[in-house]
Amino acid sequence: MAFGYFTDLAEAQTYFTDERMVTEAWDDVPAPKKEPLLVHAYNRLYYSKEFILPTLLEATVDELPVLQKAQAEMAYYLALHIADEDRRKGLQAQATVEAGVVKEKYDPAKLYDTPIPPFVRDLLCAYSSEVPPTEFGAVDIQRDENESVDTKVDDYHDFPGAKF
Repeated sequence: MAFGYFTDLAEAQTYFTDERMVTEAWDDVPAPKKEPLLVHAYNRLYYSKEFILPTLLEATVDELPVLQKAQAEMAYYLALHIADEDRRKGLQAQATVEAGVVKEKYDPAKLYDTPIPPFVRDLLCAYSSEVPPTEFGAVDIQRDENESVDTKVDDYHDFPGAKF
């Protein structure tokens, strides 16, 4: 059974064994919880408004290693921080902007932001859902009129030659 971009748990374990230097948070996850952790990591990335990601079947051979790294790194982050994140997001959802006991302040503008580690964002930058701004402008072209592109034409009664 596939877990996001990994075909099985052994494939994910290979990433942690071969590519990640620090693995304590992953190693501390009980074996039966590793599969749900990978699914959670995949879901957080796949359904994020920040990215448009392919499914496992849609991913190309070149894309798959990058997507697997991103999923594994997201899983590592979740293994390490999900409990704290849940508590903090819970406070923010209750409109708490400052927790006096722990002296934390929360930015209300970030309430709907999903925490994703910077390295994962870097890995997935090619899948960004942000649409680059489209440049739009008017230029003078060959025309029959003598008006330039800068001529104001929204008041049609004052426009030369208008028959209203």
